[in-house]
Amino acid sequence: MEKIEVLQSIRAARRAHIQWVDRAKSLVNGLSVKKEQIPLEVTECSFGKWFYCDGQILLSFFTEEAITKLDNKHKELHDIYMKIFKIYFPEPKGSFLTKLFMSRVEITAQDEHNALAYLRNLEEVSKELISFLNIIEQKLNKVDEATFAKYM
Repeated sequence: MEKIEVLQSIRAARRAHIQWVDRAKSLVNGLSVKKEQIPLEVTECSFGKWFYCDGQILLSFFTEEAITKLDNKHKELHDIYMKIFKIYFPEPKGSFLTKLFMSRVEITAQDEHNALAYLRNLEEVSKELISFLNIIEQKLNKVDEATFAKYM
């Protein structure tokens, strides 16, 4: 991969992450969002697919500790979102037919309050993850082409 391709992949991963967070915001703000639109697993969202595949190239330029911090923030985001998910998509109880025809769950005022608190937490962790990505991008921008090529 060339330097420009790595930088473009970081930018695309950042955009994908922001879209994931925006869909979580939409859900909490009452818009209709299908549960499949906000993947739960860290390896299933677009950012995770990048990070655990092409994003591993970052280990050539950064310490394992720096990449682990980014990974931990990503996992923390998914842990927080799981709490939101359980409010809006609880495990249905009852017979097969009840589960099949169950409409959207009623959200109590307490659930809404909790979801908003989780969302604020999610947004804070997201800012940290984006900050890490920005630092990584800035540092890669400073690496000259010849040095970059040595690692490839």
